[in-house]
Amino acid sequence: MNGQNHQPETVILPALIQAEIIAHALEGKPEEICGILRGRGLEAFELIRARNVAPERIENYDVDPQTLLRQFEFEEAGDEMMGIYHSHPVSVAYPSATDAWNAHYPDAVYFICSLEFDDAPVIRAFRMMTHFLRDEAGIELLALSRRLDFYEPRRNTNIFAYFQGIKEAIPDLLAPLTANIEAPFYLLYQVDSASDSTPSDARIVTIVEHPISVA
Repeated sequence: MNGQNHQPETVILPALIQAEIIAHALEGKPEEICGILRGRGLEAFELIRARNVAPERIENYDVDPQTLLRQFEFEEAGDEMMGIYHSHPVSVAYPSATDAWNAHYPDAVYFICSLEFDDAPVIRAFRMMTHFLRDEAGIELLALSRRLDFYEPRRNTNIFAYFQGIKEAIPDLLAPLTANIEAPFYLLYQVDSASDSTPSDARIVTIVEHPISVA
């Protein structure tokens, strides 16, 4: 449970697309940039820049709907939206809790370009799978929210997150909710308002990193 049982498959990223992602990220800094990748399976072969329509673009991204609709055009040609990319202007290339909350495409590969060091950009690739928790988990979540180190990734969103790393023992209190789920993952929940601390809309988002081969 504290590690992957198999080696994730390698993602094929053409060198030109790698360079385009980095160029886009540098142009957009200090804001996050985003876009989609056309391809087949785990191989990308076209980059489409998107507009970041998130209200707070310095710390979040939201691909504009018009660009996301391109996936249907891809499918008609026998291709697919194989990936979604965005940048982390000042942080590492690893999914944030906000990224996990907004991971709506389980079949897509999420590419993150870190500009923590402008002269040494880093791109990593992940799959994120959301497991929605049933209503009867509410009591356990209320106890968990009081005993685990949950934090609010972005202010005034009423979304709270707990991160479970691979090398960390899973708390006994969390075990019933994660019997068939491997770390690393985020446990996330939302409350209806700042005055109501009862967890709702709860989910676990697992994270699997894919190696990248630059062709």
